[in-house]
Amino acid sequence: MKWNKKKGSLYEAASAAVLFLFLFVLCIIGMLLPLRKRYSNEEKRELKTFPKFSLGAVLKGSYFQDISEWYQDSYPGKEGWLSLEAKVEGLYGFQGEALYGEGKNVKESIPTEGELAETFSLEKDEEKSSKEKVPVEETLSAADSENQNAETKKTVKTGEESEESEKNQNFETDAEGNLEIKKADANVELQGETAGSIYLSGKEAFELYYFSEKGVRSYASLLNTVNSLYPNLEITAMMVPNSFGVLLDPKTQEKLASSGMDQAISYTYSLMDKRIHTIDAFSSLYRHRSEYIYFRTDHHWTQLGAYYAYAEYCKVRGIKALALESFSKAEYDGFYGTFYFYMNRPEALKANPDSVIAYTGAVNDMHFQSADGKEGDAKLINDASNMLPGNKYNCFMLGDHPYVEVHNEKGNGNLLVIKDSYANAFVPFLAQDYRNVYVVDYRHYEKKLPELIRDKEIGEIVFVNNVMGIGESQSKKMLSLFQG
Repeated sequence: MKWNKKKGSLYEAASAAVLFLFLFVLCIIGMLLPLRKRYSNEEKRELKTFPKFSLGAVLKGSYFQDISEWYQDSYPGKEGWLSLEAKVEGLYGFQGEALYGEGKNVKESIPTEGELAETFSLEKDEEKSSKEKVPVEETLSAADSENQNAETKKTVKTGEESEESEKNQNFETDAEGNLEIKKADANVELQGETAGSIYLSGKEAFELYYFSEKGVRSYASLLNTVNSLYPNLEITAMMVPNSFGVLLDPKTQEKLASSGMDQAISYTYSLMDKRIHTIDAFSSLYRHRSEYIYFRTDHHWTQLGAYYAYAEYCKVRGIKALALESFSKAEYDGFYGTFYFYMNRPEALKANPDSVIAYTGAVNDMHFQSADGKEGDAKLINDASNMLPGNKYNCFMLGDHPYVEVHNEKGNGNLLVIKDSYANAFVPFLAQDYRNVYVVDYRHYEKKLPELIRDKEIGEIVFVNNVMGIGESQSKKMLSLFQG
């Protein structure tokens, strides 16, 4: 008996020593700076860096909190550990239906139509005077305060008053570069787990949409202002719906306390000046909802979805759309998008990767300026065979550049595209029709647009924006580019 007790004690001591040694090794690995990456290809974002020392941060306690966040965010081999965690969670059986995000959500009702959104007084470069100009941010804030009294009453499901905040954001990168976790209705009863703002149903994921009166009114005001600034130009707005609004059953959307995306888009268009061309991309995509028009693991549409929106754009603008068969087709398998990494690589999505199907036209060359100011030449449609699984959407225009030019000697007119990442799959179609296409990603562009519009003799401007990326901050950012 004594021998067994002694043997047991030795075994426990050895186990504790092995565990301690294992944790010690992990700690040492975590402190090796050369092993830490600065950028995550899987998450498509910059990782946290080691904070700079300051006495003020130490006294406030934020310095050590920042060190902790840096340690966790850039730990060597983090992707492998997360993948292992996802496999273990997969054994629990939470793979059929899951809602990533919990908490109380306030749902605003969507009016059928509203009064014309206001325009803001901005001066063009050539109209500058010595008088002091009001910054765009102040102008928008003043307009917002005027709108509060006229704002439509809201329907509150939780019985709490709505906070004036944006409920949607673009997963890729928004103007602030932040990834916001939205809240879902606490009363929703679904099978599965809750941990974020993405709804996982079987082998595909969807980003929830919530209507914001202030957000869409700010966007409509942006369009009205640009239309007022340039009365001789053709201004077009195309709000692109996401897969949640087009593909998911309306009853499920209602169960998730989400807003009707088609109604929200129609209402936003009703706030715009009648001279502005509006593209009903929702109806066009809805007619083709049985086709592969959205990715399952990513928040973007496929280029097939972009083509159907292009056909609708051409119809409104009086252009003969090119047949899809006139483009050469290529397919790149093994794409895992934003949803997959945001939800920590769920096995349900891992077993069903997307394919990037690209259509290359006769015009496929582009010239770009990168964020660091460098210039280069690339293709509108690029070979994605050797791209990392999380980067294959960069097949389109090699990702997001602040500025791109495309020239087509057989085309007509000069077009300015103001866009987010959804337009990357859309612009290659426009390039076949226009003589010159100038593309500005408002999230990264740091110059002013009046000079560009004048120098390039722009005749048309089209705003191509994902409905999830339309809000007050985004509208302010876009509007600021027009303040010369």
